[in-house]
Amino acid sequence: MPYYFTKHSDLNEVGAGFVGILDIITGLIVHYSLSFSLSNFSILIFLSFFYLSLGIWSVITNILKGNYYDWRGVVDVINGVSLFSIYSGNVFDLFGLLGIMIIIKGGLSLFLITGRKFKHW
Repeated sequence: MPYYFTKHSDLNEVGAGFVGILDIITGLIVHYSLSFSLSNFSILIFLSFFYLSLGIWSVITNILKGNYYDWRGVVDVINGVSLFSIYSGNVFDLFGLLGIMIIIKGGLSLFLITGRKFKHW
């Protein structure tokens, strides 16, 4: 996983699982932003800053570790920019596709965590 919250691996998996669930929720928000007016919904500004900082952190840590092809941090940055754009009232047709991409990333993150847990049995 690209997220290194602590040095303890179980806490990193809990944090990555939380981010995976948030990815699915925010992916649904981005995807359905074409159908519903979500501008000035105050949680979106918090989520946009969260995902922008998480994505930048992920990209920087992956570059420092020599993992140049990890795409999940870039998706987090795109998610943050999309949520900020929705908050400010600018909704584009591309958000339908971006929302699906974010949902797939969240599902993949959850699948990788649970798949790794079942290997230990």
